[in-house]
Amino acid sequence: MHQKVFDYRLLRLIMGIIAFSLPLIVDAFSTGELPSISASYHTESRDPFVGLLFVVGALLFAYRGHNAKENLGSNVAALAAIGVALFPTADPPGSGRWVAMVHYGCAIILFAILAWFCFGPFRTRTKGATGKKGRRARIYLICGAAIVGAMVGLLLAKLMLPADTVIQFELTYWAEFIALWAFGIAWITAGKVVPFLVDADESLMPQAQV
Repeated sequence: MHQKVFDYRLLRLIMGIIAFSLPLIVDAFSTGELPSISASYHTESRDPFVGLLFVVGALLFAYRGHNAKENLGSNVAALAAIGVALFPTADPPGSGRWVAMVHYGCAIILFAILAWFCFGPFRTRTKGATGKKGRRARIYLICGAAIVGAMVGLLLAKLMLPADTVIQFELTYWAEFIALWAFGIAWITAGKVVPFLVDADESLMPQAQV
């Protein structure tokens, strides 16, 4: 019988762990305050920031999903994740404008597709279900809403508030933090390792023989 080298649930779990831990790792490596997580590129956190994004990109390329639409979405998200790593945000703000615009565009595409996974593919197979599947459906909905809310909220803040206020309250940092944690929680949930959220016949973890 053909054996899978990587179970799709394991890919989801690894991506979720990386996304969840990325802001914590770049904070640990940086010696100063980060105005945004993307600003890690210009600090001591550059290597872990870029490296982890490349890992996420590679895993997204490897992830095929359950149909051609999910495969395409994961491939586009993979390119966007690599684009975020290769095209840094401006330092100081306003310099390197075209590079920063590519960075922001890639970030928007990445988070939009990740939100789509929460609202679409993940919920398609759990929406309306009861029990543990129903719990997962609600988590996906909350995580998708958190990603969209963080990105839209940041955009509105930058349009309506003075730039100094956005910087003072680190709004970019916290929007990215919330979006990454929502990404992480959703994909860890989809990895099906949390007993509270997974029936025995769905779990990635093998069940003990009794």
